[in-house]
Amino acid sequence: MRFFKYNAAVIFLLSFLTAAEAASNLSKHHPLREDRVVLDRPNSVRQFSYNVNKKFEGVSDRFGAGDLDGAMESLESMLEWNLSKYEKAVVYQFMGFVFVQKNNIDEAIRVFSKTVDLNVLSNTQHQSTQFNLASLYGSKEEWDLTIDALMKFYEFERDPVAEAYIMTGIAYFQKGLPLEALPYIHIANQKATKPKESWLQLELAILFINKRYDEAITVVKQLSTFWPEKEKYWETMAGTYMEMQKDADALAALSLGYKNEAITKEETLESLARLNLYLEIPYQAATLIEKNIQQGSIEENEENLRLLLGAWTAAREFKKAISVIDVLAPLTGEGKLYIQKAMLLNESGDWEGVQEATEKALTDQELENPGDVYILRGMAQTELGNYAQAISSFTQAMEIGTETNKRNAEAWIDYVSERKLN
Repeated sequence: MRFFKYNAAVIFLLSFLTAAEAASNLSKHHPLREDRVVLDRPNSVRQFSYNVNKKFEGVSDRFGAGDLDGAMESLESMLEWNLSKYEKAVVYQFMGFVFVQKNNIDEAIRVFSKTVDLNVLSNTQHQSTQFNLASLYGSKEEWDLTIDALMKFYEFERDPVAEAYIMTGIAYFQKGLPLEALPYIHIANQKATKPKESWLQLELAILFINKRYDEAITVVKQLSTFWPEKEKYWETMAGTYMEMQKDADALAALSLGYKNEAITKEETLESLARLNLYLEIPYQAATLIEKNIQQGSIEENEENLRLLLGAWTAAREFKKAISVIDVLAPLTGEGKLYIQKAMLLNESGDWEGVQEATEKALTDQELENPGDVYILRGMAQTELGNYAQAISSFTQAMEIGTETNKRNAEAWIDYVSERKLN
């Protein structure tokens, strides 16, 4: 039984690369290998001459003051000097920072590329520049170049940050390769010092699209733990459990969300009520519907009143069910609702109520079998001691009812006649 509909935010063509195939293609430096080999940066002389150092002080002052053109002019002039490879690399790196501030991405990529190609900065500086280069490619949606830049970054990085893995995952995802993206996104979520909602959402979407529900449950539990006020995560958790044929767990998820006051949408509240009914917990369904109708969270319309009526009836709370009929029946004009009321009143021996309800039912000209109603009315009249009226009701049942009605009515007439004599 389905209670939820899901709209995938983004749907991509699925990749069918198996884990075995993927593993066989991983280089020894690959970030997904547990035994990956990390390269060491070659040693080089990393110091400035006096004049270069003084010039950099001026460049830093201009950059800090927002004089980007002045800073760039000074840096360009330094390239005409007889610089060491290290000094030149730092100049290119600084130029990259300036171009980024000027939002000139292409030029920033050009000079950062020169920086890393020189390969003389300290490992920290080099890796920072390589990472920036990958980020810039990503900003241009050049995903292949983004991935290439990141793979070079990983070669020299012993403990890559979560941001590197998520960037790699996003690049693969944007290339239409969600299954290749997934391990990077998963690692990013594991390494993140603080849970990132958008990262977890992306992992969840890929898992759900690929019907990896056991893993999806773990992720959506994280989302609902850190963002318990967000209804969509409780809905997604319930929907995932239902895909797994775990309806009781789905109910528990929605119920917890409701307890946390996160479940507020009318559609979801109704789904929770229906799920309670489906799992044969009618009292809980009824109290939920009634409370939320009273609070205005669920509309008091025909559909919801019928749902409430069914729940109270299943819970054998007949007085409450009758109170719903008293609202619903005038709304619909359906005689069968008054029949239902009469049968519920019959359970408690309220014969006057039964008689009144059956009379209202008989005003409906479209009753499928009015003979049944006349018999029910006759039974109530008999219990009230109105024997003449009872015989009249049973006689009408014989005239317009089914063969079964006729046999039952005859038996009742005999019974009433005998009772009158006694």
